[in-house]
Amino acid sequence: MNVSELRIPTSSDSVFSRLGSRLAYHSLFWLLIAVVYYFNYYRLIGNAEHVWIFVIKELLVVMIAFYSLSSRKVVSVFSNPRGIPFVLLWIAVLYVIWALTTYAACFIFQATFKNYGPRFGKYLELVLTDGPLSIVKNVYIFVLDFIFLISLPVGPKFVKIMLEQVLTKTRLERDNLELELNFLKSQINPHFLFNTLNNIYQLLDTDYDKGRDMVLRLSTLMRYTLYESQNHFIPLRKELEFLKDFIALMHIRYGERVQIEAYITDIKEPYKISPLMLIPFVENAFKHGPDKSPNNNFVYINIDVNDDWIFLQVENEVESTQHIAKPNDSQSVGGVGMSNILRRLDLHYKDKYYLSYGVQKNVYSVHLKINLKSN
Repeated sequence: MNVSELRIPTSSDSVFSRLGSRLAYHSLFWLLIAVVYYFNYYRLIGNAEHVWIFVIKELLVVMIAFYSLSSRKVVSVFSNPRGIPFVLLWIAVLYVIWALTTYAACFIFQATFKNYGPRFGKYLELVLTDGPLSIVKNVYIFVLDFIFLISLPVGPKFVKIMLEQVLTKTRLERDNLELELNFLKSQINPHFLFNTLNNIYQLLDTDYDKGRDMVLRLSTLMRYTLYESQNHFIPLRKELEFLKDFIALMHIRYGERVQIEAYITDIKEPYKISPLMLIPFVENAFKHGPDKSPNNNFVYINIDVNDDWIFLQVENEVESTQHIAKPNDSQSVGGVGMSNILRRLDLHYKDKYYLSYGVQKNVYSVHLKINLKSN
């Protein structure tokens, strides 16, 4: 074969191929519909030679209905709740078209053919007696025939349109939810990074070696927040390792000045959790405890898993002059960071978590439990 004989497929070839496939599918579809109509009228007329008149009539009407639903503008109107009157008008117009074409077909049939049974003769008499609008006037008699003949091809088309609208709405809601979650997590990461870098800056002036250790641990934490937090759910083990590294940073930073008690259970089951879900509660214990006053020298953290639930308890000492938080007052438990985590809890674990917090006897406590099987 010569080089000049080689031909590279173009986009137009692909377009023609798709058009050919659609034409074949539609032809087969209408052939099947025509067969159904044929046997329906053959059963009524009893003469195979004359059935084609009514088959053509039905195909004409249902094709108008079917392809009118292929218009994006029509679909957008029908899918809108305010479009119900237009749907009813569309059905009424179709019925009138069907009634007139049925009258015309019956008139032609009666004038041309005589070889039909008495059963179909009564049908012709019923249609032709009161003139062209007889079927419109006697809608209660013919409406079932109309529904049967129209719904056969148009019904699946309507179902397809409704499903596409539902899927489009679902995709939009999912995309909006993902954007909101990503925004919330993007707010958590800078908030945490700012606090930790500020801690390292303060420590480098007093203990250089501990400052270097904190930098290494911070790199591990940031690797987690940059990569692991991009997933919707991660192994619970990784989230708890992240918390352990954070608490280790706090041990290095505060030394013996702050009594830190942390009890984190070992995870044996392959549970998963939304990333960065627990850290704001732990971080706020230090932010509103030791960072507020050197007299607040106690932080207690306990994390346990039992019967598919994870339990988090965090306590920290506060000054009596600090703002006394009302139980479950979201404005008093950590500002932007806590507002975000409350929103994320609702997004990921709505009706599957329990949260309480408040101050009693100069101790601020948080109790959270999440159903890990609700993922």
